[in-house]
Amino acid sequence: MSKLILGSVCLMAASGIWGGMYVISKYLLEYVSPFVLLWLRFLIAFIVLGACFKLQNKEQVQRSDWLFMVWLGFIGYLVSNGSGFIGTYLSTAHMGSLITASSPTFTLVLAYLVLKEKLTFKKIISLTIATCGVVIAVGMETTEGSRQMLGNLFLVLDALAWALYCVYVKKITGKYSTLAISTYATGAALLVTTPVMLMDLSMEDLYSLKEMSIWLGILYLGVVATAIAFFLWNKGMEWMEAGIGSIFYFLVPVIGGIFSWFYLGEVISSSFLVGGFLIFIGTVIVFLKKPQILTKNKLAMEQKTEGVIEK
Repeated sequence: MSKLILGSVCLMAASGIWGGMYVISKYLLEYVSPFVLLWLRFLIAFIVLGACFKLQNKEQVQRSDWLFMVWLGFIGYLVSNGSGFIGTYLSTAHMGSLITASSPTFTLVLAYLVLKEKLTFKKIISLTIATCGVVIAVGMETTEGSRQMLGNLFLVLDALAWALYCVYVKKITGKYSTLAISTYATGAALLVTTPVMLMDLSMEDLYSLKEMSIWLGILYLGVVATAIAFFLWNKGMEWMEAGIGSIFYFLVPVIGGIFSWFYLGEVISSSFLVGGFLIFIGTVIVFLKKPQILTKNKLAMEQKTEGVIEK
């Protein structure tokens, strides 16, 4: 099985997990403050990843790369997730899905600028179709007032921060294993989130944490949506170009909508289905290979090769 297929499976699995995460998060945020929930999520994920790292890997990250790991934890975990929570709270869920799903657009441009990845015609077409799908699926929602505008700005920050993470994690995937990157980045995220969590902590949070249902949701966020999902995403990005891999992030709002319909009883409109289809088409285009035109010399070489194999 090729790395392209394996990478796509990892990225689709991570997108599916994050799509379902919104249903759990919507419930938990009614009882737990955003950054307290974020800190607990990182804590559980770090315990799980750290245990796996110690048992299966003797790899050591060089001191010179510690600051880079802190950067990954800060921009990809704290800033991206934190601003996403705040933006959705201040704005609307529909606008949140629309803006954060635009992250691949930033990634494609940043991958071209930072990683020098080629900005091919196929990538542009794929990105354009998928972007149209997101706009149709989520729907355009007009917002008024400074509160919603501030929320939208936080959501743009979320999309930009995630794009930066996708690009910069690609720079270090060839040097360290996916498990090492995920473990150190999660640990760094836990560290930089702690001061913000302490400012956000309240007595209501401590009271809510007495409920078993709250802890089950937090365990899902920590183990499945962070430890497993980030590992799968980092692994997928290791096997694919950052610009191509980021397009799979378009699947998050679609999968999230399906989970919301199934578990929360939300209505899925025809525009959502049409948009989801366009997102699927835009993602598939990435894997379409250009048909080879056989010249006389190439045809002769293939026939010669077949003759050798038959002998």
